[in-house]
Amino acid sequence: MPVPKKISRRVALAASIVVVLIAGATLLDLYSTKQTQSDVENLWQEAKDYRDLGDFEPAMQVYNNVFGIISSDDFPREYGMNHYYRGKTYEEMASQANASANLQNSISSYTMASDFLTREDNPAEFALLQYGLGDSYLKLYEVNNRNEDLQAALLSYEESLNYFSIASNPMYYASINNKLGNAYRKKGMVQNDSLDLSNAVGFYDESLRVFRADVYPVEYAGVQNNLGNVYLELSGISDGKSNINKAIAAYENSLVVFTIDTRPMEYATVQNNLGNAYFELSKLENKKSNTEKAVNAYHESLKVFTADRFPVEHDGIMDNIINAYKNL
Repeated sequence: MPVPKKISRRVALAASIVVVLIAGATLLDLYSTKQTQSDVENLWQEAKDYRDLGDFEPAMQVYNNVFGIISSDDFPREYGMNHYYRGKTYEEMASQANASANLQNSISSYTMASDFLTREDNPAEFALLQYGLGDSYLKLYEVNNRNEDLQAALLSYEESLNYFSIASNPMYYASINNKLGNAYRKKGMVQNDSLDLSNAVGFYDESLRVFRADVYPVEYAGVQNNLGNVYLELSGISDGKSNINKAIAAYENSLVVFTIDTRPMEYATVQNNLGNAYFELSKLENKKSNTEKAVNAYHESLKVFTADRFPVEHDGIMDNIINAYKNL
């Protein structure tokens, strides 16, 4: 066996220097990456602060600035999340003006984000993205009444539920189930389909596994109002009396939380819905007493929806009262 040659001190020193330089470069790259990620996080917070104030244009400019300091190759997650945040901003802008255009921009931004936030590499971000897509598609459906938007919302919400579970993400799980209930209710109303409406009931009930009255009272009350609405829709297709009574029970559950002092707008809305339910019940039984209950609920609603502050709502409820009296 040949004897290994002795490595000179000069060669050993050179090798050590190379190792140190490589290690130093690696640490420098790591520091640079961490610094860039920190800079991005700070810019995102700045944009969020603008959004919270309703200042959407400067928020968008901040998100555009983020694209100036990162590339999709070096920071694919951050690049995708920046598109996601732009999508959320457009969605928020839609509530103030140009709803259709802003929602379509929101969907475009979410779609661009999906090129970088994949189910395999970023499952949590992918699920959040699908949730956002569901929201924008459902809102766009409410603006344009295109069935393909409603179907896209359903698919997006259902995709997000593949990640968000009641055990690991209860709030997201409950919220998405509630929104799936809303989407299936709208689909059932359009198609007069009891199956879709029954599916809505199932999703609302599932959300109530998390949104319990003692833990999340406001969310609980909101879902109960939604349940009342879908039961009232179902009553026009089958089991009229039974479903109306279920609607009344749901509305009354909601009103335990939504009081005129704590949540006046929600209180007035649910009272109007309760009036509608009693009016429908008056057509089936106890016409006089149920009509009186309907009118009483409508008058409760008018305590908030006054003519000077809410003229449109006020006029609609006055029409309900007139129709109720005509029923006698």
